[in-house]
Amino acid sequence: MPLKPGTPTDLGLSMAEAIQTAFNAHYKEIIGKDPPASNKQFELLCIAVAEGVINHLKAHSADFKVKTTFEGSKVFDGVVTIE
Repeated sequence: MPLKPGTPTDLGLSMAEAIQTAFNAHYKEIIGKDPPASNKQFELLCIAVAEGVINHLKAHSADFKVKTTFEGSKVFDGVVTIE
């Protein structure tokens, strides 16, 4: 499944949704009260951060190195493709 930044009309299973979930999960422990209700500005921030991260990863996908070892010490190189 490709990385999905999210849009104002579709946050489901997106990085923006994951950012909102993490924000809300940690808000009370850091701030000391319940997180505020979501609003358009917060959604915009989450979508922009997610889109920026995904675009950065796409622009630098050649920098990803994956090494996997199967059965003993033989090392296999893998390829990461970010769509």
